[in-house]
Amino acid sequence: MMGWRFLCGGLVLTAVTTVAAAGLATLSGRLDLRGAWIALVLGAAAGAMTAHRASAPRQKITWADAAMFAVFAIAVFRAFIWVIYEQGNALMILSPHNLGDMALHLNLIVRWANGGTFWPDNPFLAGAAFAYHPGMDLWNAVLRVVGMPIYEGLRWTGLLGAAAAAAALWRWGRGFALAAFLFAGGLGAWALVQNGAVDIMQSETQWKNLFLTMLVTQRGMLYSLPAALVLMTVWRTELSGADGPRLPLMAQVALYASMPFFNAPAFLFLSALLAACFLAGWSRGLRRPFFVVGLVSIIPATWLVRMVTAKFTAGSAFRFAPGWMQEDGGLWFWLWNFGIFLPLVVALGVVVFRRGGADRTDRVFYGVATGTLLFCFTFLLAPWAWDNTKLMVWGYLALVPLIWDKLLARRPLWLQGAACLLLFTSGAVALVTGLDARHGYKIADRGEMADLQFMLRSMPVNGRLACAPRFDHPAMLLGQPVVMGHDGHLFSQGLDYLPVEEKLTTLMNGDPGWRNAARNLRVQYLLWGPREAERWPQSKQPWK
Repeated sequence: MMGWRFLCGGLVLTAVTTVAAAGLATLSGRLDLRGAWIALVLGAAAGAMTAHRASAPRQKITWADAAMFAVFAIAVFRAFIWVIYEQGNALMILSPHNLGDMALHLNLIVRWANGGTFWPDNPFLAGAAFAYHPGMDLWNAVLRVVGMPIYEGLRWTGLLGAAAAAAALWRWGRGFALAAFLFAGGLGAWALVQNGAVDIMQSETQWKNLFLTMLVTQRGMLYSLPAALVLMTVWRTELSGADGPRLPLMAQVALYASMPFFNAPAFLFLSALLAACFLAGWSRGLRRPFFVVGLVSIIPATWLVRMVTAKFTAGSAFRFAPGWMQEDGGLWFWLWNFGIFLPLVVALGVVVFRRGGADRTDRVFYGVATGTLLFCFTFLLAPWAWDNTKLMVWGYLALVPLIWDKLLARRPLWLQGAACLLLFTSGAVALVTGLDARHGYKIADRGEMADLQFMLRSMPVNGRLACAPRFDHPAMLLGQPVVMGHDGHLFSQGLDYLPVEEKLTTLMNGDPGWRNAARNLRVQYLLWGPREAERWPQSKQPWK
């Protein structure tokens, strides 16, 4: 019970602190020390009240649960202690999936901690709106403002967020849910059997290991994963009327209404689930808690959605694409990626909807979860098709407890073991090989960063810099807004960067009209270094 209280209190603390910091920074135009401390005090007060009022029945941790906690702890320690670290004169990160994203997160954290404008123009593309959900980056900026070093803040946020995720997964689906998140995968282990090439399981698999590609790289998941699972656990209890974990309504509002600022796909899934729970509880007199959470959340959630969609102007990449990323893979695509998971989902549907097979709560959660998966298999929500995984993960996790309870829990031990081997072997191999000693990637030269930091000391924190558009550019890591960032980021956010790239090329090459290009980009600062010389080797450099 104490674990549940600490979990819920910590999540509410994070939610209230971050949203309060966003509100205060919006009013003042920037994040300052006073606003950071006010936000932390408000968050601490809300977290303490939540911890005092939250309740949950005691549950016994089995040997299987303890084993999964131990594996989760080892993976978390390896992934987040080395999430970013120093090795000699190099600044390193452990995960190759983080190479492109880390510069984006550091840029936002450093810029806001240094007093950069809030809410900003897009710091990665001149003239573009900033449509992004940076809740965890603002949280780390608050920590930096009150004195915590940035890299330490990243490590501790990762460790504590992952610990909260483990606790929430266990409450949601016990050790089976922990395994399902750690070891998600299909039949990719056959690649290891056939040719000994373990990396093929990640490079040629679209449904990748969730721990490596979600929790480690998608920083918003450090909050949204435990927070969403807590809400799902509480709503399951309230809809079924059974004895289970409880959470005050205002704490539920804090977790749900803050979700758009951390993870937009999670907010979409929770909104659909909240509506389904409300409708299912209508005839049973259980609609009040769902109605209150939805009603009270309207104003704060709408404000945050407006913010992260650049005042509802963000472009949409929604399109019809049946088969998701199947292309010519046919049935083998689904077996390779999901293994026996999808057949189990079909079998689960038969059990849940047969007469007397399950209660209404099971049907609600099954319906929303499978509807989410089918939607993601039919429509694309982002320019990069893989981004559908960010919504699919919630349907997957919602189904996990049902698969165990309705299909496997009462089966013979040998059948349970066989099912777990088929479900989790590939993901387990991918996890081990994704965290082994082969990994560790240089993202910056510390000496070069120190030199550039000295050069930029008199440059305004909001001054936009013309430089080479690379994810590892030290200007990005130091929090300076740039004319154009890494094109992979820009593409994934649906931004049309080609006109800006054309003007930047004219400026950096010193071609005729370079002054007009600078004016159109509204840039007064230009950096010329090794990366720029490599990108534009024929530059005339008339601006020297």
